[in-house]
Parts: sequence; structure tokens; C-alpha cells
Amino acid sequence: MSGIGRRGHLPRGAVRLSACAAGAVVLALAVSGCSSSPSGPKAKDSAVKMAADARWVAAKERRYGKPTTPFTVTQDGTKAVSCGHDKASYSFAGHQTFTIGPVDTYLNVTTSSSAGLLANRGYIVDIGTKTDNGDYDSHMSKPLVNKKTRIHLTVTATASSDHASTEVWAVTAHTDCLRTG
Repeated sequence: MSGIGRRGHLPRGAVRLSACAAGAVVLALAVSGCSSSPSGPKAKDSAVKMAADARWVAAKERRYGKPTTPFTVTQDGTKAVSCGHDKASYSFAGHQTFTIGPVDTYLNVTTSSSAGLLANRGYIVDIGTKTDNGDYDSHMSKPLVNKKTRIHLTVTATASSDHASTEVWAVTAHTDCLRTG
């Protein structure tokens, strides 16, 4: 016998078994992470946030400091760099100059205040980064990461010497290689 009942239908037990098997397949796919919708942020969305956050913290620093030059953007975060496999990364860079007081104190305050401001926007200090944290006399860097948007942002303050009266405050950022679609 082929398993088909007298009227051309599957017996009730076979129908229940098929429904259970289909449910098990759906559950297995869900548990294994296979789904039709990819997870994580899109590259372009993170790039827009990256540029906005970098410009925002630069504006905040201008409000607190004594700027002598405008904030100059050298990479605006709009150019995608392909990482292959339908993924891309974006970069941002900008800088401005400030009049400062005692160099070692001011560099630490500047980079730490930027990190504190960005904490409200989802950033934490990126301890695992091998970025130069500086010599504390004329150069200081603070690497940050936003794990949700996968943006890496570094605030750097540099003075020409221990007795300099100005500092160059810079922000550089990049996204991880993220999906484009």
C-alpha cells in the first residue's frame, strides 16, 4: 500500500507527522541563525552616523575650547571602500586648531572630554586598539568604539612641543566592513 487512503488523502497520522517535520525544520533554521534577513548594521547607515558623530563632537569641542581655525574635513565618510562579499567600509577625518593652556593637562582634558561626550552616543573606550595613546606631553589619542553601529573613532590632540600655545585636535573614524544591502 502506498500510504494514501481510500479517498486519495493521506491518513491523519501522516498529516500530523508532516506538520511536525515542517515545524522542526523552521525551528532548526531559526536556532541556527539562517534567515532571510541579514543582521547587523548596513554600511551606509553606519557611515552616516559616523560622519554625524564626528562633526557633532568637533562642534562640542569648539564650544568649550578657543578655536583658531575652522573644523576642516579631509575625508567626509561618503566614499565606500569595497571589502568584497557585498561589504564595504567608510572613513572620516577632520581637524581644527585651538589655543591652549598647559599642554599636558589640556591634551588629556581635550581627549577625555571628547570620549565623555561620545559616551552618550554609544561609544566606549576601545581598550583592544593598538593606537598610540601618546606621550602625555605633546600627543594624546583616545580610541573609541560603538559596538552597535561598529564605528571606530579616535580623537587625537597634538601640540608641537611641551610649551606650545596651540594644539591640533583631530578626529578620525572608520566603520567595520559591513553589508551593503
